[in-house]
Amino acid sequence: MAFAVSTKRRGKSVVDEEIELVPFIDTFAVLVVFLLMTTVILQTAIIELSLPTAAGTGTGAQDESEESTPQPLVLSIIVTDRGITIGGSGAILPMIKKKGGRYDFNELEKQLEKIKERYPAQTSVIIVSEPEIIYDNIIKTMDSCLKTGFPEIALSGQIT
Repeated sequence: MAFAVSTKRRGKSVVDEEIELVPFIDTFAVLVVFLLMTTVILQTAIIELSLPTAAGTGTGAQDESEESTPQPLVLSIIVTDRGITIGGSGAILPMIKKKGGRYDFNELEKQLEKIKERYPAQTSVIIVSEPEIIYDNIIKTMDSCLKTGFPEIALSGQIT
């Protein structure tokens, strides 16, 4: 004999329910993968720099021996708010003036290529800039030096 379940029972039944965590874990796993795939990985370029030596730090004997050997070309690039000037070993080239408020890095590269043809052994350059020059312009000047075969770049603090 079978008994039917009474539908008139009004008491509370005890239900053992648990919160399912698996869908939340799946959602967070997908979110982590999505964030990892959409992040931009920055690659920073490393440029080797050397600082110029202070003048007059040698002894007298060293200064005499340096005078007997021929002096290499001391190439300087001066970045001002008016333009870029290239100088070296007592000679200064005409200023590369800004065009439309921007530095003409193509002309700088042309001038550096001419210098490289004349002095192929020269690999170093000193970049001197005014304090108010934007950092990006200094980096572009350094890039121009690297493109034209001057990998040894030194930075100098101020124009004297």
